[in-house]
Amino acid sequence: MARSGINAFSFLCVAFGLASCGWFRDGQKAFQASQKVAIKTRQFNVELDRKTKMGEFKETMALDCNNPYFYDHEVDDLSSEGVESGSSLSQGRPTAHHESEMLFVDGKSYGTNTTNWENANVDDARPAWHPISMLRNTVRECDSMKKGEGLGYVSYDLILKEGHIEYLGGEKVNGHRCSEYQVSFDSQVVKAVKVCLGSDDLPYRVIGEDYTATYNYDPVVRLPSP
Repeated sequence: MARSGINAFSFLCVAFGLASCGWFRDGQKAFQASQKVAIKTRQFNVELDRKTKMGEFKETMALDCNNPYFYDHEVDDLSSEGVESGSSLSQGRPTAHHESEMLFVDGKSYGTNTTNWENANVDDARPAWHPISMLRNTVRECDSMKKGEGLGYVSYDLILKEGHIEYLGGEKVNGHRCSEYQVSFDSQVVKAVKVCLGSDDLPYRVIGEDYTATYNYDPVVRLPSP
């Protein structure tokens, strides 16, 4: 009975195509298709969650290339080891919790931040938006997307030229069904990643050695210029 069930499944796979059963997925073609869609993509949102022995670090980012805009909200929660390693004689111990924001809008960059230090005498908190000299505009990121080089944490150039791509199976990320691929590299410097590509060919999740990046393509909610 079990054997006949397997034979029937095999017959269906032959009849309707091996790809429909999850066999022999062509990873190279999947990323080529994703690259073509990425070239036409003009905005995205991504949440990054990174965990190391130094602590947990979260970032929420939004990029709009149609009307140049970038927003980044970072929340750092240091472990005890992270706090101790960041201590200095002049400034003391860093705060375990730290938040910062960066905004690029109307051609200018602004920032906010909570204090970096426990010592009230070296309080460097600036909770209100203020101009910052670090210019994080959208040119490089948007050019990379337009050329098909990358989309956030997905480097199409590197993956298509040097990646060994293996299909892992179907996943569901924030309500979107996607096909997950393991991408490894011969280089010891470049770490392997898992990339989940949706039915629209866009990436919805990237899992690295110590981070997870989750994408969505809802319209970017823009903050006004301070």
